[in-house]
Amino acid sequence: MASGQKPFEATTNNTPKSVAEDKLKPKAEIHILVGGAYTDSSGEEHRYGHTALRVKTRASDLTYDFGRYGKVTGTFGESGDGILRVWSSFQPYINGEVALQRKTTGFVYGVFDHEGDLSNSYFNGLMKSGKLIEGKSNPQKNVYRLATDYHALGPNCTTLSLDAAKQAIPKIDRGSERYNKPEDVLSFAERLALKAKGGASRLFLPANLLKFLHSEDAVKPLRIDVYGTGK
Repeated sequence: MASGQKPFEATTNNTPKSVAEDKLKPKAEIHILVGGAYTDSSGEEHRYGHTALRVKTRASDLTYDFGRYGKVTGTFGESGDGILRVWSSFQPYINGEVALQRKTTGFVYGVFDHEGDLSNSYFNGLMKSGKLIEGKSNPQKNVYRLATDYHALGPNCTTLSLDAAKQAIPKIDRGSERYNKPEDVLSFAERLALKAKGGASRLFLPANLLKFLHSEDAVKPLRIDVYGTGK
């Protein structure tokens, strides 16, 4: 942690010029949040990472967090209930990620409010077709069981976040196919199991997404924020 940095404060690695220098400068932001692997208190390693999407406009600041937060199924837990957590404040979400000893890298893109609203509308559609889980919701977040279940190949945390981000930034994943390399993360047995289900032609692993967003092929962010000090 840098000297003087607060425990859960973001560190900024890159601050290029704004994408707009005129009077129509975007006021909203899309944050693609990519969490790394971590080891829990019992010693179990969680290798797959996590992706979430923060949509910050002048009217709202919501973080969409999709994952296997319900029943988990499959040979190696590759599927399960599709649970979407919608955080009304970013800090509780990122505090929880940091508490896992996980490093989260936030790629921040400037957009106009109406573009950010397109990403919000995408998630609103998913929520309307799903069901609010009253018992798991609280003042910090609403929790929904979506109509479609989670699967490692998609819909998963990465594919859903990218699909929503593309509503605001259509070219956000252009050229990402070359970075779809499951062998960087998955075991041989896991790759065989997913290949038997057809594999994936797009990015579906957070670690592969992280490499792509750091690459020269990706849309350049306004800045990159880093939270936590894990992997």
